[in-house]
Amino acid sequence: MVKANAYGHDADWVAKTLWNDLASRKRLFGFGVATFSEALSLRNSLPKSAKKIPILVFSDCAPFSEEWIKLCQTHHFEPVLGELHTLLEFQKFFTSKPKAKKVSFHVEVNTGMNRLGIPVDSLKLLRLKPSSVFTHLAESENPGSKLTKKQITEFEKVILWKNQSSPETYLHFANSGAIWNSRAYPFFKEMNLVRPGLSLYGIRPYESAKNDQLQPVMNFEAPVIQKTFLEKGDRVGYGGTYQSKKKNGEWIATLGAGYADGVFRALANQDQILGKVSMDLISVSASAKTKVGDWITLWGKGVDPYAVAGRAQTIPYEITTRIGLRLKRVYE
Repeated sequence: MVKANAYGHDADWVAKTLWNDLASRKRLFGFGVATFSEALSLRNSLPKSAKKIPILVFSDCAPFSEEWIKLCQTHHFEPVLGELHTLLEFQKFFTSKPKAKKVSFHVEVNTGMNRLGIPVDSLKLLRLKPSSVFTHLAESENPGSKLTKKQITEFEKVILWKNQSSPETYLHFANSGAIWNSRAYPFFKEMNLVRPGLSLYGIRPYESAKNDQLQPVMNFEAPVIQKTFLEKGDRVGYGGTYQSKKKNGEWIATLGAGYADGVFRALANQDQILGKVSMDLISVSASAKTKVGDWITLWGKGVDPYAVAGRAQTIPYEITTRIGLRLKRVYE
């Protein structure tokens, strides 16, 4: 899954990296994005050797339109159809135009998350064969929950439909959380695909998950652009919300990053951040050895994204996807 600019990691770079690694390429079915604009950007950035690898569009295919059909035909996009009327219109289009260039498609079924997906019983209305049928788990990190058990029970009906009506259709339900708990899920070995998201970028899919030697791909750093000594009573930042209480004073450093870059304002006066987070700047605790030009890691290697997200009252998904466009990206 490389939607949302590969969870903030740069979809073009991520896709090329996966494609150029022969080991990962052998296991790669395709890339998942949310919108056709994401799909176009990704297709244009891929090397010629990858021009026909499927790019699945998960969230931008309703309502039906011939415009996105043409995009799929031209660029080897594969629409994910999770709204019943759209699916029926898609089917009607191709059954009424048998000479039209075919488009591979995927069907999402609603097993209880009630976000996207057609009713499971509606699979009987299919007259075209989908490349895959799948569902999305609302609590994949908790295989034993009532909701998860309900969803898996509903998905049994999908497996039955496949076996009776479309044996060549792939099945899948596993996002990162379900991959981590694969042994706890019935039918997991019968699935043809998985959809790694956050874990693909080196972050465990939920806070209590075993790290399994994951290393965050993203290392968010900000430069020290000024060093200041505070006397006792001095205040810092907008509103002066931080006041030095140290008898002998203290050193602080101003970093060249702020909420425009993805540093959440909710981190104000938490951990080492002193005062409010500004658009372009933050102040942090420093030492006498701190120098202008030093780089400080805000999250990534050695700094748990879950700890940062917890202090910001959010989740790592939002931390990484909110990374600002103006930041300089260095790829290693």
